Amino acid sequence: MPNSKDRSGNISRAVFLMKIRIESLHSMSKYCFSFVLLGTFLFLTGCGVSDKELPANPWNKAEQIVSQIQEPQIPENLFKLSEYGAKSDGITDNKPIFDRIIEACTEAGGGCIYVEAGSYLVNGPIHLKSHMELHLEEGAKLVFGTEPAYYLPVVLTSWEGTRCYNYSPFIYAIGATDVAITGKGEIDGNAAESWTSWKQLQDPDKKLIRKMNNESVPLEARVFGAGHYLRPHLVQFYESENILVEDVKISDSPFWCLHFVYSKNIKVRDISYEAFNYNNDGIDPESSSNILIEGVTFNNGDDNIAIKAGRDLEARTLGIPCRNIVVRDCKFKGYNAIAVGSEMSGGVHDVYVENCSYDGKVIYGFYLKGNQDRGGMVHDIYVRNIEFDTTRSTIMIDSNYKNQGSCCPPTFKNIFIENISASHASDHGIFLKGSPQVHLDSVFITKLEIGSARVPFDASYTDFLVMNQVSIGGESFDLSGGVAEWNKFASPETGREIWQISSDTAPAVACYFERQAFTSDEKYVIYASRSSGVWRLNRMDLETGVIRAITPEGRRVMDDDYTVMPDGQRVCYLDGWKLYAIHVESMEEDLLFDYTGLLPDQPLYTGSFTNDGKYTLVYVRGDTLTAIYRTNLESGEVVEVHRQPGGKITHPLINPEDPEVITYVPGPDTQNDMSLPMEQRARSWKIDMEAGTDLQYLTVPYGYRATHESWSHNGERFFFFRKTRPGWRPVAICSQDKNGEDIQVHYESDTIRLGHGTTSWDGRWFVSDSQEPGKNELVLVNLESGKAEVLCWPNSSVSGGHDARAHVHPSFSPGGNYVCFTSDYTGVSQVYVVPVGDLTTLRN
Repeated sequence: MPNSKDRSGNISRAVFLMKIRIESLHSMSKYCFSFVLLGTFLFLTGCGVSDKELPANPWNKAEQIVSQIQEPQIPENLFKLSEYGAKSDGITDNKPIFDRIIEACTEAGGGCIYVEAGSYLVNGPIHLKSHMELHLEEGAKLVFGTEPAYYLPVVLTSWEGTRCYNYSPFIYAIGATDVAITGKGEIDGNAAESWTSWKQLQDPDKKLIRKMNNESVPLEARVFGAGHYLRPHLVQFYESENILVEDVKISDSPFWCLHFVYSKNIKVRDISYEAFNYNNDGIDPESSSNILIEGVTFNNGDDNIAIKAGRDLEARTLGIPCRNIVVRDCKFKGYNAIAVGSEMSGGVHDVYVENCSYDGKVIYGFYLKGNQDRGGMVHDIYVRNIEFDTTRSTIMIDSNYKNQGSCCPPTFKNIFIENISASHASDHGIFLKGSPQVHLDSVFITKLEIGSARVPFDASYTDFLVMNQVSIGGESFDLSGGVAEWNKFASPETGREIWQISSDTAPAVACYFERQAFTSDEKYVIYASRSSGVWRLNRMDLETGVIRAITPEGRRVMDDDYTVMPDGQRVCYLDGWKLYAIHVESMEEDLLFDYTGLLPDQPLYTGSFTNDGKYTLVYVRGDTLTAIYRTNLESGEVVEVHRQPGGKITHPLINPEDPEVITYVPGPDTQNDMSLPMEQRARSWKIDMEAGTDLQYLTVPYGYRATHESWSHNGERFFFFRKTRPGWRPVAICSQDKNGEDIQVHYESDTIRLGHGTTSWDGRWFVSDSQEPGKNELVLVNLESGKAEVLCWPNSSVSGGHDARAHVHPSFSPGGNYVCFTSDYTGVSQVYVVPVGDLTTLRN
């Protein structure tokens, strides 16, 4: 019996530079980048540092995987085809001969079926059994018949990631142990003039099988075969183990060439290809494990190696990953060299590819692909020492393959690529695309050189991207920290720089103005986005522009109802009856308070805290009852501080330094009823905690109205807008002291319809928007000098009454270096940041 060969690859330690600090890249013209995200340019800045750590030597596991693979144990029984009357004339059907030999070999407990030199026509499938080796002597060729009926009855198989019953693969083993195909002969699918025509006929069956998958149709009802047009595989091992495929040549396959399904302990060595029909993937491990692929010379009409794990609902439900795969010393030629997906719903992990080169042109060199119907997680993929000649794109990671699906975005994370070269990429050098819901996470590329590329680098929705010693077209593309997703542009009206930090077809919104959107160290700005289908909170790194979703999947935040807490590092929000806090840096969630059973109705969030973080407010607002509740987060005490039958209340606020001072605006707003005596008119009322009564707190003279109040950070001043009534102008930014006295006018405008605003933490500055629909300003006011400067024109629609997504609602960062706001001037609300440190920290 032929001896099986064993190789051990030259495994050297992979070194990835995990923490790099680079200077910001300010010039788009200097670097021929193409950062495209939904029609905007992406700008990269440095200084981001990954918190991920690479194992000391991840390639040690590759050797462990190889050492654990059990090769098949084949009994020393030899069954020569010629001794059973086979004819090697290429005309006589040898299917009956193979059936007799397989039966005899099975009765003998296994052995080697030896095919001597010559051409053998086989009109039907060869079904291998346990402890059986099919050996093709050099010069031997199996040529399979072209009549579909030869490959019936149907067998259990997997077609493009969905289980079904279909035409038998030409060489097939199911539930077999210790099985091999060896020798320097050829397996010829003979499909070019027959099965390839089915490609044009298969669409109805493709749609049907995918529908069956996603509707959980029972497997026994998924029967194809006669009357259907799903092409069979050439060689398939199903639920088998201890498999060897060595030396043979594979050609002219009807569909995928060599397919392993739910199998393990597999070695594929030194085989070669001439397979150019539609979907002639070379090797497709699917939901299989412990695999070595080495010394293979590819020349086929689709993916050379495509690692898969089933598709859609069925594979996500089964949850069988493809894992522990080592690929080395191969030569690539054809469509895609190394691919993972697009059928990867069961997950793929621990893949090691090294020391490979090209035997010709490939389309995509290294290609991870999934789409919005797949789900699944691909992680811990290691690639090193790969040479390509000409590619269309050298490195591709695409979460939206063929722009299909909507329910289940895939996850790609922990991808390590080292020492890759290509002479030219006719399209992209590097293309990275996550999804808005699930960004690419932790992609490390080091020592990559591409001679030239039409688009050197294109990336979106990518977190923790590190590129070191990356050269494309002679330009350096080193990067640490991730891909920026902001769009920086100059205000057409003022020339001041504006950062658009969200850019999507889904709405995004900054929090309401008296709340806090920035962490205390001004490292992050927090905003809410509905890009994942529900409102989730995101953080953007103000230094790098990298964005990450921070609230758990499934958590529902009420658009602008959140605030950074007084500790400056956690964000607070309600979901149902529960009040949560998320740590912005670590993204760990705390349950702050559960109001279940304590309140008459599900609470609404005010975002109002005392500076010590001890007290906060929630309120309920129903048809028959409105009430405000103060919560002591240390003691757990919940106190109803105000109750009002019917009507509604707005703007409940607690003084930042005095939890006994709580204000609100009643509904209806009594200040607008000019028939009432002055003692019954007030914009804001103060709750007397001891007396249990409410007192007038903010009252302006007849002919005026007050709106949109907020506390200064130190709790000493209560700011509001004083407007003429009827009409809006003139509008003044005013404040009164904590006792409701000493009203001051800080700024007044006859031209700008001032609407919402808040003070800087140091009390020196006030930022306000305008409520002129469609054409409005963002104004910075110096409270000490009374001078004002227009920062930019948000141009928000200010539609929908008090719709927060249309209102600008600006707010300061704690250090006064940034202002954030919301605008829907693009047609959907998005979040913006304006750097103002040159004004607020340098000028008085």
